[in-house]
Amino acid sequence: SRSALKRFLHMFGGCSDLWSSMSNEAEIFSVKTVFGKDAVYKAAGREPTDYVNSKLILMWGWSPMDGTFGTGTPQYLKHAKEQGVRIVCVDPRRHRTSKALAEEHFYIRPSTDAAALIAMAYVIVTEDLHDQGYLDRYVQGFDEHTLPDGAPRGSSYRAYLFGEDDGIPKTPEWASEICGIPAETLRRLAIEFGSTKPAAIHTGYGPGRTLHGEQFHRAAYALAAITGNIGIVGGNSGVSNGATGRCGVKSLPEGKNPINSKISSPLLADCLARGSAGGYPDIKFIYAMAGDLFNQAPNTPKTIRALNNVEFIVGQDHFLTPTVRYADIVLPATTFWERNDVHTPWAGAGHYAIFMKQAIEPMYECRNDIDILADLAERVGLEGYNDKSELEWLKDFTKSRVDDFDAFMEEGVARFPAPEDAVAFAKQIRDPENHKFATPSGKIELYSTHLQNDPNPYGIGEIPPIPVWISHAETNEEFPLRHHSSKSRARTHSIHANQEKLGKVDPDDIWIHPQDAEERGIQDGQPVKVMSAYGATILPARVTENVGLGITSMKEGKWYTPDAEGVDREGCANAITGDLTAPSGATTYNTNFVEVRPVNPMPAE
Repeated sequence: SRSALKRFLHMFGGCSDLWSSMSNEAEIFSVKTVFGKDAVYKAAGREPTDYVNSKLILMWGWSPMDGTFGTGTPQYLKHAKEQGVRIVCVDPRRHRTSKALAEEHFYIRPSTDAAALIAMAYVIVTEDLHDQGYLDRYVQGFDEHTLPDGAPRGSSYRAYLFGEDDGIPKTPEWASEICGIPAETLRRLAIEFGSTKPAAIHTGYGPGRTLHGEQFHRAAYALAAITGNIGIVGGNSGVSNGATGRCGVKSLPEGKNPINSKISSPLLADCLARGSAGGYPDIKFIYAMAGDLFNQAPNTPKTIRALNNVEFIVGQDHFLTPTVRYADIVLPATTFWERNDVHTPWAGAGHYAIFMKQAIEPMYECRNDIDILADLAERVGLEGYNDKSELEWLKDFTKSRVDDFDAFMEEGVARFPAPEDAVAFAKQIRDPENHKFATPSGKIELYSTHLQNDPNPYGIGEIPPIPVWISHAETNEEFPLRHHSSKSRARTHSIHANQEKLGKVDPDDIWIHPQDAEERGIQDGQPVKVMSAYGATILPARVTENVGLGITSMKEGKWYTPDAEGVDREGCANAITGDLTAPSGATTYNTNFVEVRPVNPMPAE
């Protein structure tokens, strides 16, 4: 794992660290901001067993049938639907989950989700559907009388909704111009969510991978709080992970990095290109392991061009990925088939651990990651890097939860008791005096005390204390289509993108609305060139009404393969994304604008 490399580099003298999650930093930040420093995003949602207790589930940018959120999540959603739970979906594309489960689907422009959620909150409050008693008891900053000391007058969330400071009430008409959902639809959806109890909003990561992605997640949590749906059976915080977390199973200790050199992950390309001239460290050595870094970080073309500034690259992986192709030395590493390991449910939505028993001997010259790094540690004179065997480490990782490790290895699974509550934050709502939220106020903070005191916590942009809509980049004549990336069922991010047979399960293409296709002379299945301000890629077009007008979508993770002119030929999503960061450190893949043109125009039928 990446922890093995960090442990080595920290012991060696330190390293510059890409500190933010490329997947969901907007959510990680928002969970800690709203629910407290001790809140863990993988334990801030609810167990799938609770889905059936909802009367309404609002899936917002969330498709567990494409990007699985924990074992069995789709099956639990199907069961809830069979038991009469109403499910509706908001997403730029009508994905598999929406087709199978949603009674209604509402298309939204990518990177505008916060505006729609804020307008829904406005409707709920104006229609007197909010839970004032809940807000008074559990929430800071919805009203003026619950603001913290030092907060300016008129800075409450209610005041923002009604436009008391900026003169703009956040009506559905206001939001409709931004997000593309008709005003009456937003009003109807808001009234339904506000008048149905319990109701649960489940957010995916995609809407948070935008230029102000933390505002989306915070606005979703605010909607759940305003309606009194956090910490109750059948409700939800807005987080789509479970309530269990990692079940107490630990990982390899990384130790402390002796130097303070951190880079927001989406700024990798800019860091490599500009170095100290741009306020970054000058990176001369890259050790790439446990991740296809160059392929998955934004603006891959810029990253590759900037590698001329790097003196040496080590690539440690199973395959010659787009990252390892640029390595000076390649160290072949084992897959999980060739070693023992322990695994817990990915989304923190289950209470068990699996012992992954080694199936085959390491092939060819492949070695376990930790063994490679242990040998390096010995050669450079580091003591104490690896003082346990593989099984001793795994036993140590699980000792707080697994009593009989030998039985665990033999049986292959250890089952743990279900959490006391299937819904996160139930104790805080049930007994607020003895179980406070880990925020400065001890409450759900719609108005953040931390952001009031430090609005620019990472030095990369200011974040207001309350969830707000922040206008940002728009389409233009050159790039008039709003683009976003989605999940492939044939791979996990870029893992397995080299498996041709798997690729046939979910072929790579770019979804485009029939009207947009007709205007460009594009026919279904035709090769097209997708262009942005950052690069270009070529892949087939899929002309479909399952994506909104003026919106395009392609799956992320395809391996970057540029031709002699620098145009990617495989449909790599990051060939056309920008290396911009949200103020929370989140990636901004889905704040993206493109044009699509036929490569070889086909004759009209």
